[in-house]
Parts: sequence; structure tokens; C-alpha cells
Amino acid sequence: MASPFGRRELKLVLAVVLGTLLVGGGMLLHDRLSTAIDERVLAGAETTGQVVHVERFKISRSFAATRLTVDYTFDGIRHRKRFSSELDESEFHVGDVLDVRVDRTDPTRAATPDGYATEDLLLQAPTVLAGLGLAVIAISLALLRRDPPPHEYPR
Repeated sequence: MASPFGRRELKLVLAVVLGTLLVGGGMLLHDRLSTAIDERVLAGAETTGQVVHVERFKISRSFAATRLTVDYTFDGIRHRKRFSSELDESEFHVGDVLDVRVDRTDPTRAATPDGYATEDLLLQAPTVLAGLGLAVIAISLALLRRDPPPHEYPR
């Protein structure tokens, strides 16, 4: 029995499925990162950190991220780590003091109550995955709606 779909339609349907998986993967990654960071903020050891470097870079035309380099001390050991946030809403400057919550079992992992964490650019991955997935879905659906090329019409 012949398939009602041609190869072109099958490829486009598979692209929609791939896009859906990318969006779902982005949502799952966002949930896991948010849970880990929230837990660190609630249960982490409190300390203060000082911003020693601020770097702002564009990920796309409409999306930018701020990466902070922060010095903080835990158990007498000074750490210098990069922090970034999934939502980039704050304006930081060199010398600013931050509340930092440090993972007691791994002091290289830290977060701030306003959502900055040492997961750094991994925090941008959910947005990138979801955006890529939505773009793949939108393009695939637009191509599916177009009439097939003349050589694909049944005879």
C-alpha cells in the first residue's frame, strides 16, 4: 500500500517532530536548571561576592546576555567564577556587591537570589533550543502548506 505522503512531506513532518523535541528539551533543561538554582539559593551557604568584570554580548538581534565575573569567599577560600542568568534584566557594574549562595558540597557552584548562577552560558541553552525548535516547526509547517512541485502531482 502506497503512503499518502511523498518523501517531501515525510521529511517535513519529521522536521516538525524534531522541532517539537528541541522545544521540549529546552523546557526540560530550563526546569532542571531552575530547580537546581532555586535549591542552591534556598539551602546554600550565604556569603557576599564582588563583581570584578562585566561582559555583555548579543546572542541574537533581540537577545543579549550579561556575564559577570564574581569574587567570593567560602570556608576561607577565595573563588572567582563567571555567573550569568537566563533572564538578563539587571545592570551590574564592576565593584557591585552581591548576595551569593554557595553549594556547601561544591563551593565552585553558586547562585544569587536574582537568578545569576555559575552554570554560566548553559543558562542560555533552553532559550536557544526552544527558539531553534520553534523556527524548525514554523518553517516546516509553512513548507507543508505550499503546493507540492508539479513533478510530485499524481498522474
